[in-house]
Amino acid sequence: MDELGKVGHLERRIMKAFAKLGREPGEAGLRELPEPDPGPGAVLLRVAACGVCGSDLHAYRSDPGYEWMEPPTILGPEFAGTVEAVGDGVEKIKPGDRVVVIAIQGCGRCETCLLGSTHLCLQRRIIGLNYDGGMSEQVVVAERHLVRVPDSIDLKLAALAEPLSVAVHAVLVRSAIRPGHTAVVTGPGPIGLLCGLLVSLSGGEVLMVGTGADAEVRLPAAERLGLRTANLADGPLNEHVLEAFGERSLDAWVEASGAVEALEAALGTVRRGGTITVVGMFSKRLSFFPTEAVRSELSLLFSYASNYPDYKVALDLLARGEVGSAPLVCAYPLEEALEAFEAAGTGRAVKPLLIP
Repeated sequence: MDELGKVGHLERRIMKAFAKLGREPGEAGLRELPEPDPGPGAVLLRVAACGVCGSDLHAYRSDPGYEWMEPPTILGPEFAGTVEAVGDGVEKIKPGDRVVVIAIQGCGRCETCLLGSTHLCLQRRIIGLNYDGGMSEQVVVAERHLVRVPDSIDLKLAALAEPLSVAVHAVLVRSAIRPGHTAVVTGPGPIGLLCGLLVSLSGGEVLMVGTGADAEVRLPAAERLGLRTANLADGPLNEHVLEAFGERSLDAWVEASGAVEALEAALGTVRRGGTITVVGMFSKRLSFFPTEAVRSELSLLFSYASNYPDYKVALDLLARGEVGSAPLVCAYPLEEALEAFEAAGTGRAVKPLLIP
């Protein structure tokens, strides 16, 4: 029996899980494993749905920067479920509770965590990467990393709470979008689309910018969310901005693509005194001469992940029906995880959800 199958006793029900099994690209698959037991301070969840996120894709492909992963590991940081059992010492959560799991988990003891920024903890761990995540029928999670889901939210839809919380942190916490502001959002992936939606809900006018690769699925999804779109394959960015906003200056930019060219464009386009918020992850360095940004008094902000309050806001938005899932999600049975990863990696699906 491999490491994933080690158990403390012999008689235990079997569950299905999708795991990264080795260090080679694509070395992952569906396994049948013993159901885990919740230890002290932890609960056993039955997973309702788990999203396929960018980190899952990087881990699946063994991309640079993910060499630290220790396979075998069940993937999946984005999921929601129902509590089936609790371990010793669990006080606030009980069987039957509907919850989402905070994906990036701080130690809870350092100064950063005590100030509330658990996502910035130097000892932070990510469920589904550092240890077994939600691409399984059941998973064990520490009680302190759980957030209750309101009864009015479909539990499968609650799996969107994690990416939505990242957008909440970027737009509602880090940025300063106000009614009437004009804003460009670059990168119509799940985070970018949700950022664009939140800018719109905040009263801003949004132009969602993508490339030719986004034309078939992602830009149409943005339009179904009520966002104006621009395809850079159809013309240069400045022409799209002029068409969208006329002679009005551009107040804000949310960069969610991770493309250096997009950030360079933002620095050269946002009005004096404007704001640029970077939430995308980059694989190349930016050559940046800051004098013009200083003279323009630009606010260049960076936003990483999310914390407990951001999840609460995200769940409130979902409960109020302000985030429609139809343009975003595409459901796949857990048994079709490989197809879901392929769809996410090629852009054929915005946000695949695996349903155990």
